[in-house]
Amino acid sequence: MTRAVFDRLAVWVRCHPLALAILLGLTLRLIAIESRSLHYDDAFSIFLSGRSLPEIVAGTAADTMPPLFYFLLHYWMLLNQQAWFIRLLSVIIGLSVIPIMFWTVESWLGRSAAGWAALLAAISPLQIYHSQDIRMYGLMMLGQMGYIWCFTRVWFAAQIGKPSRVEWVGMVVFGWIAMYSHNLAVFVLVVPDLFLLMQRRWRLLAQLAGAQFVMVLGALPWLVLIPGQIEKIQGAFWTPRPGLVEILQAIIMFHAALPLPSILLIISAVLSAQAFILVILETVRYGRRLLNVYFLAGLLLVPPVLLFIISYIMRPIFLPRAFLAASLAYYALAGFAIVQSWKRGAGRLIAAAFILLAVLTLPSYYRFQAFPRSPYPQAVEYLNRETNTDSVIVHETKLSYFPMHYYAPNLPQVFIADIPGSSNDTFAAASQQAMQLFPQPDLVTAVGSHKRIYFITFTGVFDEYKQMGNAEHPSIVWLSNNFHLTSRQVFNDLEIYSFEP
Repeated sequence: MTRAVFDRLAVWVRCHPLALAILLGLTLRLIAIESRSLHYDDAFSIFLSGRSLPEIVAGTAADTMPPLFYFLLHYWMLLNQQAWFIRLLSVIIGLSVIPIMFWTVESWLGRSAAGWAALLAAISPLQIYHSQDIRMYGLMMLGQMGYIWCFTRVWFAAQIGKPSRVEWVGMVVFGWIAMYSHNLAVFVLVVPDLFLLMQRRWRLLAQLAGAQFVMVLGALPWLVLIPGQIEKIQGAFWTPRPGLVEILQAIIMFHAALPLPSILLIISAVLSAQAFILVILETVRYGRRLLNVYFLAGLLLVPPVLLFIISYIMRPIFLPRAFLAASLAYYALAGFAIVQSWKRGAGRLIAAAFILLAVLTLPSYYRFQAFPRSPYPQAVEYLNRETNTDSVIVHETKLSYFPMHYYAPNLPQVFIADIPGSSNDTFAAASQQAMQLFPQPDLVTAVGSHKRIYFITFTGVFDEYKQMGNAEHPSIVWLSNNFHLTSRQVFNDLEIYSFEP
């Protein structure tokens, strides 16, 4: 009886690979959806999305991200504002990419490769992270993959006849979704152009250019703001110029969760490198003469390479999360390599590496409670017990204030402004006005005339001050000189200092 049930289950899995991927993906994306702490960017999205639509437009215009995700989140939060429910929107968006990816890969590489690709996307720590993150990256990926899916339908329809208007309209709509989600979406949208250019399909390329012209017209209200936003990131963002370390980090992120404890990081780096090399070798072995493989290889390589090059022309914008669609192309090629080389054993090694890395690193991802996802709920519980009407909670930075203000909006909390012109000076005045959240100019103003002060900082800040030549934390020194230190509470890497007269 048990053997018969197992056999029927195995048959069902082989016949319904997409259903398996969706069920598994949903399960993994729901784990810790409530307990996993919010971080600054999550809270930023929540606070901005809670404002009116004109305020959202004003806030995003001053920031660097288009407003579409914030619009969707605005209406989603009208139903419920608990963290698990807010995250559920990202889960739905991220999960909806899997069938689109499956249908796309099935067209290019066959059903078996598509089934493996969908499974790898379902268990991918990178995809799971962005399916729980309250940010626009999942929506950007949905728009990009929808665009690629529609182009796939156009391409294969053109081989036997004339593509219908539905596919062209779909490309335009998904292109708008991508462009109104993230400014870096365009690096994926140009891949079909390069593919058609290499194939010398001039008529189809001209038709694609026409569809993209309509996309540009529809996105023009936002595109006119981009030059000013580019100017902003030249001086106000901290992203480093990419090098070998960033490339290796991106490869690891395609397979495993980051950050990790030292031992797991070493194991993950070795297994990721081995899996990546095997996928490339087996793809070249079996697909070097297949045009369909070239298209997906272009989708994998073009966005990261373009971002890498441009990062040496302007302020670095090489962000692994900006080429999420490229990671899906990688899973597609991995699925192809698994199917083609399964009998030789290489395919089994590739599949085992992906599955093992997910099993090893996802628990660390779910349990992670350090910057930027420090245990803010526990800190809030402590402050709710300790504070009174004479208290003020002073956050050294917006990075701790935003998530703690979400968890405890009624606590008397303030935060100190970033140093003007510094790499951390990212909270624009227009965004402050739109969200009605304003920093205090300095510590003295933040403390004011309050009798009890709770000063919140991160453990890592102390090392930063030492590197700058300060033996002690300047703010804590000032507070100690003017008040009496009564307690120090530590929540992982989040530190709370209590001062009284």
